[in-house]
Amino acid sequence: MTWLAIRQHRIRMISMALVVVLWAGFVTAERLYPGIRGISASLFAYLPLVMGVFLGAPLLSREYERGTHQFAWTQSVTRSRWLAPQVITAAVLGLATTGLVTGLIWWSLRTLPHELTGLLPFTWTLFAVALGTFWSAVTRRTTVAMGSAFFGVAACQLIAEGLRNRATREFGWAPATLGAVEAAITAGLAGALIAGAWWFVTHRDPG
Repeated sequence: MTWLAIRQHRIRMISMALVVVLWAGFVTAERLYPGIRGISASLFAYLPLVMGVFLGAPLLSREYERGTHQFAWTQSVTRSRWLAPQVITAAVLGLATTGLVTGLIWWSLRTLPHELTGLLPFTWTLFAVALGTFWSAVTRRTTVAMGSAFFGVAACQLIAEGLRNRATREFGWAPATLGAVEAAITAGLAGALIAGAWWFVTHRDPG
């Protein structure tokens, strides 16, 4: 990693720590005021938006904007080796944050809504980070990538909700089945988006 990537990684770690602290505040409020019970779970839908905007979108575009990617590529570092550790660290950080947040929600409610059980919240995190990374590689502009990631994740969430409701209404799918199918789809899309980001990084002009 370049010095800028390391610095940005530290900033992302602080940001995700603040997200966990924020959810700790939500669950504390729930414990103190039972009338708002469930707010921590209902706000979970916004977490993938945070992941896409603040973890994925700036991942590569910051280096493109400052030109530090060119320095890294001239130090016998291939583009794939430049990309891989950044994506992995962002994904691990996002998954860890998601795990802590779902743990806090379970501690508050002593149960989890079906959309927060199993692998589904983690695959949505991977999808959001991958989408942000894809737009980061395509646009090479942080603000454009952040906006694209935000609206992209939000649109996919709305589409998923509509498909989920239709599958329940017309086919009678159980929540567990819906969650497994949705997790598989989001994980597959995440892999495709990372592959797309890799292609743009490795095949486009370094300028």
